[in-house]
Order: sequence, then structure tokens, then C-alpha cells
Amino acid sequence: MTGLLQRQLRDFAVAAALAVIIASVAFVAARNHDVIDRQLSLAQHSVAALISDKEVLPTVHGALIGPAISSAKHPELRHREINEGTTWRRLGHAPDDKLFYDAATRFDRDHVPFVELLRDGSGRAIAANSYGPEIAVAITAPAAPAPYPLLVMIGVLGLGGALCAAGALVGGRAAMAGALGGIAILGVPALLWQSWFAALVIAMIAAGTAWLQHTGMTDRFARGLVRNRVAVSFLAPAGLSMLVLVAAPFVLGILLGFYDHHQGTWTFVGIHNFIEILSGNGRALDDPLNFWFILGVTVLWTICNVLLHVTIGVALALLLSRKWLRGKGVFRMLLILPWAIPNYITALMWHGMFDGQYGAVNSILHGLGMDGVSWFTSWTAAFSANVITNTWLGFPFMMVVALGALETIPKELYEAAAVDGASPWQRFRHITLPHLRPALGPAVALGSIWTFNMFNVIFLVSGGKPGDATNILVTDAYRWAFERGDRYGMAAAYGTIIFLILLLWNVFGARIVKSKGDDS
Repeated sequence: MTGLLQRQLRDFAVAAALAVIIASVAFVAARNHDVIDRQLSLAQHSVAALISDKEVLPTVHGALIGPAISSAKHPELRHREINEGTTWRRLGHAPDDKLFYDAATRFDRDHVPFVELLRDGSGRAIAANSYGPEIAVAITAPAAPAPYPLLVMIGVLGLGGALCAAGALVGGRAAMAGALGGIAILGVPALLWQSWFAALVIAMIAAGTAWLQHTGMTDRFARGLVRNRVAVSFLAPAGLSMLVLVAAPFVLGILLGFYDHHQGTWTFVGIHNFIEILSGNGRALDDPLNFWFILGVTVLWTICNVLLHVTIGVALALLLSRKWLRGKGVFRMLLILPWAIPNYITALMWHGMFDGQYGAVNSILHGLGMDGVSWFTSWTAAFSANVITNTWLGFPFMMVVALGALETIPKELYEAAAVDGASPWQRFRHITLPHLRPALGPAVALGSIWTFNMFNVIFLVSGGKPGDATNILVTDAYRWAFERGDRYGMAAAYGTIIFLILLLWNVFGARIVKSKGDDS
């Protein structure tokens, strides 16, 4: 009986840890959503109070903003006045004056009332509406979030542990029922916070734990941990790091793709983001914002770069493997430098070199009697600039891989082929290339993934010019997240699609490489 009780509480402790994490995340989400709703509602009602000539709450900074007045000396310069009570003053350097000025200017431009959270992370909200020739603006004070319900969590943990212990003491099916009920009760706080998904996940954890315990798998797993505790102690830090740094962000990124973010509020939209992306959102196929256009640019970008990386890398490796070449160590060091320098520094250097007026590339062209190129005003020139930069960055990796593979080829094969009268091309085709393929296969796969997601070169060299036409998928995802209305859900959906594309490419690419290796 004591052993059953210990096993029951052991399994409860593991499942309860997961349940508490999920419930805590649900609480934070519910708390933030509540604070946002409360702040937006307070700002909106405060503006309505200003319009109705009523007093606003002391915690709300409300005022009437006058129309923009042009300067007599410099008509292009304008100022506004603010009335926070009974007198008017000119907007100047008071803490919220810039917020008031920007809100009034936005309302004059759009002629649409608005209410939203400020983007300074303070949790304050701002609202604006018309009041005759003036504009009523209200700014709320920073909101204090609700404290973590520690006592509630301790209470449900104690109740859950008691149910598990009671089930173990009774024994039989009651043990399974106790485990199920004791863990499932941890989802009650999530239900109170109206986090139905979190409550469902906790219920699934409870059901899974009870079933695994009933089949004896938890006992076998625990015995395995004890038996291999030395190996587990070595693997645990790396496993925990992978869980926190890779698995958790990966799952979170996939989940965010099913939500839409607007003014700090997350709304579940299902597969709407994916439909909007894959349908092109009604844009023409040659529109730079159409997903299929961007995908075509990304695929072309990847193919061109990988081909150049492999061709130049293998050619230089063959050259450096020649016996008659002197100073191989110096040449190897110099050719590896582009790969050793951080790619964002290299991208910034090449961006300056491609400058139309002062860039080194156009200066060289002028010195050769050729016309300069406006590198970022046409798609072909901008795309070529990106490819040149990334080729400079990528060929050293392929060269190093090819050099290593060439060192493993037995010299006797070349000597036998030469005796048989094989030409240099035949020796390369039938000896060198088959021995390079096993090493270049994984290198090409890695190079394809790196190039497919090469954010720095596109963002820092061409910046997507002209008109976002040279963006690839990863840079377009960035723009959805930070330049097109903070649509983090759309960016997350892009990330999921990119992952699936690369997964398919690696699965089929590995099969192709393997089949060619078997044929050779």
C-alpha cells in the first residue's frame, strides 16, 4: 500500500508541475486580456465624458485639443493648444503633450474616432473623438495587473494531492480514478479564468497520466531513470535547454499562427491567416506582396546561391588540392575569411559597395569604361546584388567540405585511371564526383536551409527594394510582424509554412541524394 501511495504521488507531482505551468500561462493571458479591456473601456468612456462636459476620473488625463495653428513666420510649422480644465495653454514639453498632439493629428488625418493601447509597454490606453472644432483626448494611467493567485494554486494542489492519495489508499480502480480526478481538478482555475483550451489540455494530461499509470508505463519509466541515472544526469541539461529554447518556442510559434494580434489583443481566427497567405489575399501573382511571388523569388534565390556556392567551392577545392600549388595554407586562410566574418557585417559592407553614387562596384565599372548600375531600382540588379553578396558569404563552406572529401580519395584510383588512359574529365566524373557526393549532399541540404532563411543579406543589402520585390519569405514574415500593423499571427503562420516547405525539401532531398548514392 505504501509503495502504491508513493507511486501515485510521484506521478501526481510530475503531472501537477505541467498543469501548474499551463494554468499559470492561462492566468497571465486572462489577466492581460482583462487589463486591456478595462483600459480601453476606461479611455473610451473618459472621452465620452469630455464630450458630455462631465469630469473624468482622477486617474485619467483628459483634455480638449484645439485645431492646428500655422506659424506666422513659418507657415509649414504648426502648433496646438490644450485645455485641461478652464484655461488654454500651448502644447509644449509636458509629459503627455506629444501623445496629445499625435492623437489630434491622427484624428485630423483619418477623421475616425479611435481607442488603443500605447506602444510604450506601460499598459496605458488613449482614445480620441471630435468635440466640435476641438478634439477630445483621454489617456489612462498605467494599469496594475492582478497578483498571481498563489493561495488558489496551493489549495487546488492540496486538494488534488489528497484525491490521489485517497485513491491509492483504497486501491484498485479507485487509484486510477484518484489520479484522474486529482490532476483534472487542477484545471478548475483555468475554467474560472475562461481559458477553455488550457482546461482541456490539463484534462488530457490527467487522462493520459491515469492511463499510463494503469498500464504500468510510469513505473517502467521511473525504473529506467533510476537504472540510467548517470546517463540521465548528463543528458538532462541539454534536454532541458532544448525543451526551453527549441521545443517550447516551436510549439508556441505554431499556435500563434492560429491567432490574430490587434492593439495588444489576441483573437483566435483558426486557419484564416494560412488561407490569407496561400490565397494571395486577392493580389495578382506578380504583386510583390503575393505569397506565391515571394515563394518564387525565395526558390530562385536558393537555387542560384546553392549552385554558385557548390560550383565555386568545388572549383577552389580542386585548385587548392593540386600538388604544384605553393602557399596553400595562406590561400585557404584568405578564402575562409568571408565565412569567418559575421554575415551582417559583410552584408553592410556590400550594401555600401553597391551604392549607386559612391560605391566601390560602380567605381570599378567606371574605371573599366563602363556605365554605373543603379543597383536597387530594378529587380534584376537588386536580386543580383543580393546573390553576389551571399555567394561571397557561402562558397567557403562548400570549399572546406569539398577539401575534406578530396583528402579521403585514395591516390591509387587516379594512378590506375591514368594508366588506363582516362582523361582529366573522365577522372573527375568517375572518381572525384562520386566521392564528393556523400559529403556534398548534407552540405547542400544545410546550405539550402541557411540560404532559404538568409534574413541578413536581403534585409541589409537590398532591403526588399524595389517595392518589396526582392523580399524572401523570412523577410516578408518580419515585415508582417513589425512593419504592417504588428500582425504577429500572420508572421507566425509564415514561419509554420516555411518550416513545412523546408521539411518537405529535406525529406525528398535526402531520398534523392540517397538514391543517387546507391546508383553510383
